[in-house]
Amino acid sequence: MGLIMATYITAGVTTITPRLVDGYESEREGGTIVHPILGRREPDVTLRPAGLDAGKLVLLFDVEADALTARNALSAAGVFRLVSDERTIGMYFVVPEGERLSFRLNDDTRDDWVVEVPFHEVTP
Repeated sequence: MGLIMATYITAGVTTITPRLVDGYESEREGGTIVHPILGRREPDVTLRPAGLDAGKLVLLFDVEADALTARNALSAAGVFRLVSDERTIGMYFVVPEGERLSFRLNDDTRDDWVVEVPFHEVTP
């Protein structure tokens, strides 16, 4: 069962409204640099904050045309804003170079359409 929430994604005048966010996963890369020092057991460290989140959104649509429109909109160059009543996933993001947006028929229902979106969070 997916997360049921009111969610939309905007970029300029474009608004994408999936029926639900069926999956969300993110990771964050650490920022502190560890410098091994020859002849010492303990390293020197340069403290830096962790990076922003990167991961994948799985969006579910009722209609094939809406899912295809969403994938095409998310394929455009731009900064996207994800707004959701689930506060932890709201963000600004881009689709990173070399990552693939997928579009498929839901294997379980054979009725819904799924768009998987790789993202990298950015500061607006």
